Amino acid sequence: MNVLKKYTWLVGTLMRAGDKGLTLEQIGDRWNATEELHEEGAFARRSFHRHRSEIMDLFGIEIECYVDGGQYRYRLADDGGREYFRQWMMDSIAVNHVVADSREAAQYVLVEPTDSRMLPMLLEALKELRTLNFTYQPYWSESPYSYSGVQPYALKMFERRWYLIARRDSEYRIFALDRMTNVELQDETYKRDPKFDLKEMFEGAYGIIVDDTPIESIRLKVNAYQANYLRSLPLHSSQHELKRTEEYSIFSLRVRPTFDFKQKLLSLGSTVEVLQPESLRADMRGEIQEMMNKYLDDDE
Repeated sequence: MNVLKKYTWLVGTLMRAGDKGLTLEQIGDRWNATEELHEEGAFARRSFHRHRSEIMDLFGIEIECYVDGGQYRYRLADDGGREYFRQWMMDSIAVNHVVADSREAAQYVLVEPTDSRMLPMLLEALKELRTLNFTYQPYWSESPYSYSGVQPYALKMFERRWYLIARRDSEYRIFALDRMTNVELQDETYKRDPKFDLKEMFEGAYGIIVDDTPIESIRLKVNAYQANYLRSLPLHSSQHELKRTEEYSIFSLRVRPTFDFKQKLLSLGSTVEVLQPESLRADMRGEIQEMMNKYLDDDE
């Protein structure tokens, strides 16, 4: 069993235990009773605490210890789901257990596929601070590029795609996993830059594009129907609803209006209007004009 499956087993076991959690002995009994874990050997207290620490570091999922009736018990801490990766893992575990526990129920579960085959290897590289060699196919080139000695720093998911944030030649790069091939985990290790801050790197970013585009205060006028969707699934963590009427709502965001953000706005069609800044409004107007021009001449 790879390390990712051990993490998901432990988190899934505690998820099903609920708020009361489990004692270390109960966790051990479940571990020893799980057939797929037999090759890992008997449950060990030291391994549990190591996994507990690694799960916190990699996924932001805290397994907290509390005392109840004179017993030490362990449960998943309620942090409000602040981390997207944390929520993805929790959702994935829930679905996996439905599939594992009931084939009949599984036929009623339909999920959008993501290519996560490399995740176990990349998580191992992140945990052990080991470099990677791989081939990468950028969209702007017909020929792939070979990379060696790449230092993995983080993983990020955006629109069903996984991305690796890595360092090479003192520069941070972002690689899409679905364009990486021939990935090899090296024995060479590296030291993480203590100044690296993932949240700071993506501050104001809508998705995966990180450049020098300044953060802007953006206001969107959204029709009442589409506004329901934006309330349940905000475009960005900075989103706030400023005004709500029967016909429309006005939302504010502080994001970098990069290409991916503009594409998202365009995908919402006429349900959304950019009110400010004027520069973004002009960009959207230009894109919409180009789109309209493609449909004006029916002879072509």
